[in-house]
Amino acid sequence: MNSRPRMRVLDEAARTGTGDSTAAPAPTTQGGTQRDTAGGHGAWRRVAPQARTFLRRRSRPLVRLGAWSLLESGQTFLGGYGVARAMDDGFLVGSTGTGLAWLAVGAVAVLLGGLATRGVFRHLADLVEPLRDGLVRRVVDRTLRQAVAMPARTDTAAVSRLTSQTEIARDGFAGLVLVTRSFVFTVLGALLGLAVLAPLLLLVVLPPLVLGLGLFCLTLAPTAVRQRQFLDADEAVSARFGAAASGVRDITACGAESRMAWETDALVDDGRRAGTALARWAAGRNLALGVAGQLPVVLLLVCTPWLLDAGVTAGELL
Repeated sequence: MNSRPRMRVLDEAARTGTGDSTAAPAPTTQGGTQRDTAGGHGAWRRVAPQARTFLRRRSRPLVRLGAWSLLESGQTFLGGYGVARAMDDGFLVGSTGTGLAWLAVGAVAVLLGGLATRGVFRHLADLVEPLRDGLVRRVVDRTLRQAVAMPARTDTAAVSRLTSQTEIARDGFAGLVLVTRSFVFTVLGALLGLAVLAPLLLLVVLPPLVLGLGLFCLTLAPTAVRQRQFLDADEAVSARFGAAASGVRDITACGAESRMAWETDALVDDGRRAGTALARWAAGRNLALGVAGQLPVVLLLVCTPWLLDAGVTAGELL
């Protein structure tokens, strides 16, 4: 048997074993990868209508989540305000009782924050679990329909979608909701406290906060593209292993073990590169969050002499 017929037998065995998922090469050459590398706006346009429908149908958990988050942000405001008043109106002027009373206000705020955090996670499940359940139902329904329509061309990549990818989507959505909610309400509480105590502090805190937020927004679309590439690579590896398992007899008969090993190694390398690229953008996103969260503290320390000369008290700085 010459090499060309042997390759045709191998390709036919692969197509028979896995169907459409093996017809596509590595994610770097076909599929959703090229479409998504053009930018994240196309993916957002496809997802946005479904996302709005999903959130609209779950307005009650959203409202409850927002209410508990608002209560949680009160911890930031009352805690900071209580410490400032305890220093300026209590300990620094020799009134220990007043200082302890204001610290008690901060302690009550911590207790309220713990209660609010419990409520947040309880209602977060009401928002996240339906998303995962819906994804599982869609994957199962689509896979079964394809299997009934083309029994010889089953999609083994559905295993990856049904297991790891649905959990990635669930955890990612939960993390996005938690981070966004925490950022928005905590920042609002902190800025309100600064505005009440010493508006001059906003001149130091707001610029790095806005800078970090802007950098974070710039990383969202590229991170989404890299995440899609990583998922495509994961599907391609799953499909190729399915093809190898179902066509191992034909592969051995054709003597194509080396070719199959080479193609599989190439897909694994694509997955590794996709994971590395995703990790780089994740590091950039963490850097942006660091700018927004830590740089204001550094600037406050640097500007402390100027702020004290401008009339800001030690308690307000704390």
